[in-house]
Amino acid sequence: IPVAAAADPHVIPVCFVLLALLYLPFFLWILGFAYFIWGLSGVVVGGLGALVLLALTPYLSERLALSLARAHAADESTMARLGPMLERLCGLADMPLPRIGLMPTDVPNAFSAGRSPKSAVVVVTHGLLDRLDDEELEAVLAHELAHVGNRDAFVMTIAAAPTMLGRKLLWGFVSLPRTSNSIGTKIVSAIAILYLLPVLFVGWIAYAFATLLVMSISRYREYVADRGAAIMTGAPEELMSALQKIADAFPMIPQRDLREAMRMNAFFVVPAETGTDGFEVDPLRIFPTHPPLARRLERLSDFARDLGRSRALPDAPGPMALDLPAAPRPDNPHALVAFFLAVLVWGMLAGLVLTEPDVFSGALLWLPLIASLALFGGVFFGFQAVGRASAGASGMGYAVAGLVMLLGPWALAFLAMIVIIGLTPIELGSRLPSAT
Repeated sequence: IPVAAAADPHVIPVCFVLLALLYLPFFLWILGFAYFIWGLSGVVVGGLGALVLLALTPYLSERLALSLARAHAADESTMARLGPMLERLCGLADMPLPRIGLMPTDVPNAFSAGRSPKSAVVVVTHGLLDRLDDEELEAVLAHELAHVGNRDAFVMTIAAAPTMLGRKLLWGFVSLPRTSNSIGTKIVSAIAILYLLPVLFVGWIAYAFATLLVMSISRYREYVADRGAAIMTGAPEELMSALQKIADAFPMIPQRDLREAMRMNAFFVVPAETGTDGFEVDPLRIFPTHPPLARRLERLSDFARDLGRSRALPDAPGPMALDLPAAPRPDNPHALVAFFLAVLVWGMLAGLVLTEPDVFSGALLWLPLIASLALFGGVFFGFQAVGRASAGASGMGYAVAGLVMLLGPWALAFLAMIVIIGLTPIELGSRLPSAT
């Protein structure tokens, strides 16, 4: 699909490099643990097992998506309506015709699955067929075909698989006191959690940062799919109208149906829930999978003007009138809290360094405790603020500044430790006498 870049083309490579740097220490730790127990054979088996699991992940992801959606093959009336649209779009994009699935829900939406264009399936819901006209429906299908042509399902599965595995391990361990049937196991696991709390906090930071990178890739690819759909149909305004119709229908859908559909938010063309204003702990719920709808409409409007359609926009229905003043961005108090806590931590550290008091004398013993609590709170609120800002709220600058101030020194120290450990064998080898 001839999809032009919808944003900075370096977003995905940078995110993948950062993900690789983040996953590599954990992968090496697992191999080191295997070597400690089983020797070299354990390293070989562990490495091959990780590669096989990563290779099978796209197959498992496709089956999981279709199973969660309870999708089935489209009936004759649906095929009669969607078949000609897909044939025309696939002819324009030079793609094989995908399978068509139907999801039994009144929530208007669509998604695509499949590891390659040859094995792709495009699933639509009953609510989407009932609420969109043919032109809007064709634009949504073009959006999903753009995902298929760009192999987004495969890319996102490979990028997110280690993160999802880490989430299972972290959340599974933390929830042992609640899920265990034995009283002894509950007590032991609760004591272990309290004892390993700093380690779990570091693991949560790694998981949160990995999730942030994965969701950044996801949001970028939504922009690219929107632009690809506009290129294929030549009518960006139809996709704009479809996106707004889908979003406007959510308040009229029963909450039970919305909750059931929310599990497919990462796949949908428009997520059924944009997030929450409260405090979330799971990074999978903190960071949005899709860009804000207003920002997607703005980009499509700009592309429509590039196609020479700007004069037709004012005559379109209400959702197309995007020349009105933009709505104010939601507040993001988490960002200011994170920045304040970061300044507090650095202020306390600076005061300790300048005055050099004896903090273990008793009177100032509470200072390290307050600094640690401020550090933990600042990191939590910082990630919350970044998630809200990614969903369209203000305060991204304060949130990023707070996280950099709190985590930047630790990241630099970690990199320095890796460099020192890597150079130590070289230095020792240079000091050994050479064999004659």
